[in-house]
Amino acid sequence: MSKVFISTSCVAKDHIIDSVNTLSKITQYIELSGGSKHQSDSLGLLKAAQVKSELTFLLHSYFPPPKSDFVLNFADSSAETRDFICSSMKYVKGLRVPYFSVHAGYKHTFIFENELLIKGKDHFLSGDIANNIRWFRQAFPDIPLALENLYPNDRNLDSCFATSVAEIEQILNYDVGVLLLLDLGHLKISANLLGFDFNDAVDYLFSRYSQRIVELHLSENESVYDDHDIISKHSGQYSILKKHRETIIGNNINLTIEARGKDLVILQESYNLVRSIFEEE
Repeated sequence: MSKVFISTSCVAKDHIIDSVNTLSKITQYIELSGGSKHQSDSLGLLKAAQVKSELTFLLHSYFPPPKSDFVLNFADSSAETRDFICSSMKYVKGLRVPYFSVHAGYKHTFIFENELLIKGKDHFLSGDIANNIRWFRQAFPDIPLALENLYPNDRNLDSCFATSVAEIEQILNYDVGVLLLLDLGHLKISANLLGFDFNDAVDYLFSRYSQRIVELHLSENESVYDDHDIISKHSGQYSILKKHRETIIGNNINLTIEARGKDLVILQESYNLVRSIFEEE
């Protein structure tokens, strides 16, 4: 059954349990993501909150926050990257998360500055993603892996993997067991900067890979930067959800709202709006 989640990045607080407690006033479906600080006892606190409030968690990419910040790059097979993923798996198992999702990867070593990637010296290839897929499948054979499409960060066409439909397909073809977390906001930016039709790309991915799309990330933007704006009735993504409603329901695709910087009332309204699509008869 499709469920509508809200990302903890929407209400990022210093401690993840505070983000969870805030979002639990809106929904029992919460995706754990970045934005909070390292907290050594967070797994125990999350387990207790899960039981108390009957919460269902997803876990995405940069979680749990490490003691020292770094950019998690799935194209990097270093010990630091793999150790971080191993720590994430403790949360996936401990909180009964159904799959692990992560950004597909970056083409260079980067540092973040205000959500923008600043290029470093090391260079990675798409084959490095394939190597990490093989490693993950061997290390965690019972945990499904979902990779998320990215976009040309800061208009840099050589920044990220899985920005075009062809690159998304290339990664999915590495392993038939790999799932897709389709970020509609990212795809919208890619369509504008790379010159393809956004709606046609969505239609194609749904028609060809609906059984492998495990989740949709929802947030609006102006097709250049990842603005993380709210989904409204006037949003193009709202229309996409309406159009593909039966496919989403039929394939039990989860949906996660990633709007940031909004007060709880607006976030609640957007959540109710998205959820209403899938409650219609």
